[in-house]
Amino acid sequence: MWYFITETQAKRKLVFYKNLGISTLKLFALFYLIDIILSLPFILILKEFV
Repeated sequence: MWYFITETQAKRKLVFYKNLGISTLKLFALFYLIDIILSLPFILILKEFV
């Protein structure tokens, strides 16, 4: 993950979000919450079949 942030085009995107006033921590926290929201129903459905 660190390589992805520092050595790729993602760094330019992070600078873009920072210019909009969104901190890196808030951005990753938002992505984490979205991941939880999308993954949880899938895991619960899968749990019913196993």
